[in-house]
Amino acid sequence: MRTRLLTALAGGPVVIGIIVLDSVWLFSSFIEVLTLVALHEYFRMAFPDHGWVRLTGVATGMLLSLTLVAPGLSGLFPVVVAGLFTVFIFAGGAVEERYRHLGLALVGALYLGYLFPHFAVLYRSGYPWVLWVLTVVFSADSAGYFAGVALGRRKLYPAVSPGKTVEGSVAATAAGVAAGWLSGWWLLTLPSGQVLWFSLAIVLTAQLGDLFESLLKRGFAVKDSGAILPGHGGLMDRLDSLIFPGVLSTYCLRFLQP
Repeated sequence: MRTRLLTALAGGPVVIGIIVLDSVWLFSSFIEVLTLVALHEYFRMAFPDHGWVRLTGVATGMLLSLTLVAPGLSGLFPVVVAGLFTVFIFAGGAVEERYRHLGLALVGALYLGYLFPHFAVLYRSGYPWVLWVLTVVFSADSAGYFAGVALGRRKLYPAVSPGKTVEGSVAATAAGVAAGWLSGWWLLTLPSGQVLWFSLAIVLTAQLGDLFESLLKRGFAVKDSGAILPGHGGLMDRLDSLIFPGVLSTYCLRFLQP
């Protein structure tokens, strides 16, 4: 617990500082670095004994991220995906193995290489949006964690995430919506009713993202994606609840802004 809090206290100000500097280039570069680390964690779990597949997957994910971060490269998305398919057409080994490897590589490249960098797109609409999403998600995460430890009795989805509880999920939802509604007063320009419903949508997608990453780790038979963040595990373990909300915010923003 202590290590977890110290890591958050040390890293939080750095992340906030990068955000509020209001530099699209700096923030996009920061997202690219996080994407690279997260891709490395995923492909190390998925392919511990296939170095060439790890390299191919990480490279594909980074190229997909550039199609978002660099607007002029957006048209290359289908080319990059087709390139990944082509690699596995001519790769050696049994056909069944190549097909399975292609599926795992495609999931990792899209999940981390394409979905997560949507935060760089969201940032172009104004850094307060990024701060607001982080406020909602981290408030929900913290409340869910502490409520689950103190009050958790009923398992939420034990087949995928044995540690998640119904009580923790309820606390996360309530805290995330409250934090989103309150912070929305000074970070956003939306009517309070829209902020309330948007906060709820962010919290629910954050919990879905958490469960999805738990599903991945269960499939790979690992507890944490890595050990880069003391008390938290790997970077993927910290980003899991942010990825889906980042995508949702990016595409809903055009409908919510007055």
